[in-house]
Amino acid sequence: MKKSFKYIGALALVLATAAGCNEKNFLKQTDPNKITDATFWKDESSVSQALAATYSPLRSSLYGYWGSFLGIQDINALGDDVFTLPGEEPGTWAVATFANDENNGDLSSIFGSLYQCIHRSNLLIAKIGGVNMDANKKTLYIAEAKFLRGLSYYLLASNWGGVPVRTTPLETTDGYDTPCSSKADVWKQVVADFTDAIPGLPVTRDPKEQGRVTSGAAVAYLGKAYMFAEDYTKAEATFDILTKAPYNYDLVANYEDNFTDKNEYNVESVFEWTFAPIGDQYGAWNTETPNSPMYNYLPQFIGPPAGGGWFKYVPSNYLVNEFLKEARPAGSDTKFDKRMYASLMWKRSSLGESDTTWYDGKTFDQLWNSALSKTVRLYPDTQLDTVTHGRFLIKKGTSAWRNVANADNYWGPTPSTANYRVLRFAEVLLLRAEAAAQNGNNGKALTDINRIRQRAGLNDKTVADLPGKDQLLAEIDHQKLLELFFEQNRVYDLRRWNKSAGTLSAILKTRQKQGANVFQAKHYVFPIPASELKSNPKATQNDLWK
Repeated sequence: MKKSFKYIGALALVLATAAGCNEKNFLKQTDPNKITDATFWKDESSVSQALAATYSPLRSSLYGYWGSFLGIQDINALGDDVFTLPGEEPGTWAVATFANDENNGDLSSIFGSLYQCIHRSNLLIAKIGGVNMDANKKTLYIAEAKFLRGLSYYLLASNWGGVPVRTTPLETTDGYDTPCSSKADVWKQVVADFTDAIPGLPVTRDPKEQGRVTSGAAVAYLGKAYMFAEDYTKAEATFDILTKAPYNYDLVANYEDNFTDKNEYNVESVFEWTFAPIGDQYGAWNTETPNSPMYNYLPQFIGPPAGGGWFKYVPSNYLVNEFLKEARPAGSDTKFDKRMYASLMWKRSSLGESDTTWYDGKTFDQLWNSALSKTVRLYPDTQLDTVTHGRFLIKKGTSAWRNVANADNYWGPTPSTANYRVLRFAEVLLLRAEAAAQNGNNGKALTDINRIRQRAGLNDKTVADLPGKDQLLAEIDHQKLLELFFEQNRVYDLRRWNKSAGTLSAILKTRQKQGANVFQAKHYVFPIPASELKSNPKATQNDLWK
């Protein structure tokens, strides 16, 4: 049975914060009948519970950054690889179409969750010194808390830019009043936390601790932080670490194994969230209770109605066209890129292959027809092309691979427990290829690109095909789009690679991104939430949003 790191228990008072957008209300809780700060921090068991609670805001089933609603849904909606269906959650639609503002509830909730994680990390780091436990274990717990704090600031910096930086627990309401640091200083905190975390974290985890962070994850995120800072020399050197002993990362042979429960914690997984059949299956909207659900609810949001899903996206025309740019060599067992079969569903005969079925025998026509009442909402504003190559649905992230009836329905008999892979070695290779190309190490970049292409069943590229930096970066762009489709990466790449708002706006318009006609420079970041500005008088709105 899959082991789990259960995320919240008796810490409701000591570590949980109020449901608002920040941790300020935490300071006002004084119920004498519950566990207090003074009585909680006793031994390693209490520290372990505190650490579990520190993970919780990031992975909670719907509201965490990698939950299936706010984080995954909204961040994916910003890319050029999907069309978001109108008429669903207003908060998501506002984000997807660049109509969000400082009062967007989805973004405020994500912002608050990240600061909950930061506050709990700070609390653990501050309190562990007084706990009677093994010194080596203390080092491990501190490193883990610093990773989680660094990860939270990584997400804040990459989404909001300059935000308040707090590295000590709040003891008074006055302590909450913190000005926003510059974006550069937030990134410095990210680098410091990941750098500090690496030596204290293990390379691998015991099976009963799988799902907890390793040093490899800290190294990978440190490399990503350097990419955002455009320090390509440090980024390349950092990613190099993950290709050598003691690390043993590689690509799994079957790309789809990264999105099912068949081969979890595999050699490609650098960081993943654990899900398991634990807690209240039907309580997805309840978090941080003793019976909180540990299921993966992502399939519910993506899958077509005929598979039990709520169906909130379709692949964009741009993504489909990019997948079909390059067929596999003659004689291959599939006509197209192997990743396409794990990422999308379509009527195979429309592209010259034998048809297949999903969800216990349902044909693609049945799946499409079940979704038709929602796809028509796209028109006339979004012209979904169902003629040039046919019709497509998203498979990645659903439970279609199981071929079980109603598999995407979390109220059904078999809700998903597939782990969510947050960061894969494939991404590390593509990031290293980008850094190497920027540094003039074209041979290394080409080698990493070809490792990705080989797994996809495509021919290697040669120096003649990709003779210089521009050609290498164009191929990396193409491969990242296909390899990491719908994995919350696309919007960050678009922002990193296109510094001019005019340039990015033109690209988004060409690719028919919803809302591209109103895209402005301010949309490179989210505005600081109004709730934060109200409760933290020293915080100021991002200059782009003033």
